[in-house]
Amino acid sequence: MAVLGEKPSISVVMPARNEGCRIADAISSIIAGRSERFPLQIVVVDDQSSDGSCASLDASFSSARDLVRVDVVRLPRWSGIPYARNIGAEAARGEILFITDANVRFPLAWDVPVHNHISPMRALCATIADAGSAFRGYGGRLYLPAMRFAWLNDPLTFGGFVPLSPCTGTVLTKDLFRRTGGYDTAMPIYGAAEPEFSVRLWLSGAEIVCVPGLVLKHRFRPASERQPFLEAINFVQVCNYLRFSMLYLDQPMVRRVFRHYRSTNPQIFQQALRKVWAGDVWRRREVLRRTLPGRFESFAARFGIRGNIEAGSRT
Repeated sequence: MAVLGEKPSISVVMPARNEGCRIADAISSIIAGRSERFPLQIVVVDDQSSDGSCASLDASFSSARDLVRVDVVRLPRWSGIPYARNIGAEAARGEILFITDANVRFPLAWDVPVHNHISPMRALCATIADAGSAFRGYGGRLYLPAMRFAWLNDPLTFGGFVPLSPCTGTVLTKDLFRRTGGYDTAMPIYGAAEPEFSVRLWLSGAEIVCVPGLVLKHRFRPASERQPFLEAINFVQVCNYLRFSMLYLDQPMVRRVFRHYRSTNPQIFQQALRKVWAGDVWRRREVLRRTLPGRFESFAARFGIRGNIEAGSRT
């Protein structure tokens, strides 16, 4: 597999919504962490923040002398992470996209493993370390019938390859992102869009590899914040997971997913199913089957996808 030319430019894509001082700290770590000067762009997608956290970031951190450019793209309404990431990728000028969020701290020399390991048909999965504990996640695997992401605690679980790359630390060329089609914006706000994008990468013939030495410290939401957030978007999440299953799984497995959500979310299941069914899910499924060289069955066989659910995933 051919490797890109020496020191290609990097665009860090960072959606943000009411992140307070955390976003400035994240940007500072990205700039200060470079091992050397190379063209660096940071694209902040302000998803309708109301706290002023994204104001003046471009003026505060851009430096032509240091080859650093910060662009702030302001969305007219709250659109959610998948859409914000796609908009950020469109604004990116670098050959490489480093997709992350505003709750991170980049390590020193973070660019070295990126430049050393990136290639045209390879995405890199950063190691995500909880800033408040000893937890480290090396990408994730998919658990059925919930269609949910569960962290891997060993970088060698699949010989260094990763089924699902987290949105906190996914690196790939802009060309691969474009050819894969970006994130599915019919899965809005949060949940399922990042796993679905990873599956699509694999079925497109690309690979995702773990980079244990690229460690991003991440602030996971504490339980006091996480639970209200998940409750507020529960309907959206169920819609997203149903859509994810309907795009890729065979009919018996889709029925298992339906039974799971009918059991765990009986108050909203029928409404969520009607909403997804009325959208473009079947048309999208046919497009994917016609255009992707791989099939979900091969992905499931490679990574031992099992019909059970992993509890305790972090947000």
